[in-house]
Amino acid sequence: YISGLTAFGTQAQQGSIAAQAEEIFKQIRTVADAEGVDFSSLIKVTIFITSFAEIDALRRVLYQNYGDHLPASSLVEVSRLFSPDLKIEIEAIFGL
Repeated sequence: YISGLTAFGTQAQQGSIAAQAEEIFKQIRTVADAEGVDFSSLIKVTIFITSFAEIDALRRVLYQNYGDHLPASSLVEVSRLFSPDLKIEIEAIFGL
C-alpha cells in the first residue's frame, strides 16, 4: 500500500498536473522496485486532483505509466491539498 504521494519538495511542485503526476509515478516506481514488484502488479489507484482543467494531460501521463495494464482507479476532485502548489495526490495498491 502506498498512500498520499505528492510532488511536495520536488522541482515538480510548482509545475503542471502532468509534471506533478510524473514525479509521483517516479516515487511509486522507486517504492515498487524496492519491494520487488512492477507495474503489472498495480491493482488500484486513487487519485485526488484539485481541478479537472488539465484532465487530458493527466490522462496521457497515466496511460504512459500504466502501459497495457490498467488498474482499477478512482479519480476525485478535492477543493485543495495540504499545500496550495499541489494539484494531485496518488494512493496505490500493489498485489504481491
